[in-house]
Amino acid sequence: MTEAEKALAMQFKPVTIRDDLMFGTVMADPKYCKPFLETILGVKIKKIEYPERQKTIDITPRAKSVRMDVYVEDDEHTIYDVEMQTGKKDNLAKRSRYYHGLIDLNSLLKGEDYSKLKKSLVIFVCIFDPFNFGQYVYSYEYQTELFDGSHHFLGDGTRTIYVNAKGYRENVSDEFKALMRYITDGETSDSYTKALDEKVSLVNNNEEWKVSYMTWAIKLADERREAREEGREEGREKERIQSIKSLMDNMKWTAEQAMGALNIPQTEWAGYLLKLR
Repeated sequence: MTEAEKALAMQFKPVTIRDDLMFGTVMADPKYCKPFLETILGVKIKKIEYPERQKTIDITPRAKSVRMDVYVEDDEHTIYDVEMQTGKKDNLAKRSRYYHGLIDLNSLLKGEDYSKLKKSLVIFVCIFDPFNFGQYVYSYEYQTELFDGSHHFLGDGTRTIYVNAKGYRENVSDEFKALMRYITDGETSDSYTKALDEKVSLVNNNEEWKVSYMTWAIKLADERREAREEGREEGREKERIQSIKSLMDNMKWTAEQAMGALNIPQTEWAGYLLKLR
């Protein structure tokens, strides 16, 4: 290990299963991922074919890319995207819609028939109640209500589950409750949660993983800073365009006269003229 890597490792502080990278690292092993899914879904899965942690789906240069915590496929060709969600956000429903779309684009080859689309299940494991009804699990599929009050499912193969780790309603298994207690409080009360905790401790004490974690954390912080800077630049550009339009309308100036008055460098004029069309 280099001196720089040692310095990075020294900065590391142990994280829990709730951390995105820790969650993805642990779930990259089918030994932990398979029972996790079985506990959440209440079903048995024969085999997980290829877990991928922190899978990034980037379809086009202009589209928003997504880094998925856990991306796996089972023996029945159902794709699972599992996300650990610690911070409460108001856009979870639209995030799940976007994730389902990216999964479809990533799994269907050009020219293939839509019948080849695989089932997709997006699971958000939340350390809060996303809908404030107290349920442990909120499961959504597309359906319509018929004239007689019955419901007809669309059958498009998509399903979204929001797990509320702090739930208290509905009848869930003891294993499910034990897993939720481990996620929220670190309590180990059965063989699976004890195995998870042992794995988390093992990863936390791995020197190479510490370096990888700190490198990833620095990169993530840089990406977020760049995104904020891009957002501020876009905001300044919108303000300039509005100012140009205002001068053109009120002063009857040309775009060039308005940009000159606003001290916009001539090297940027062509770009603004395109946006003013």
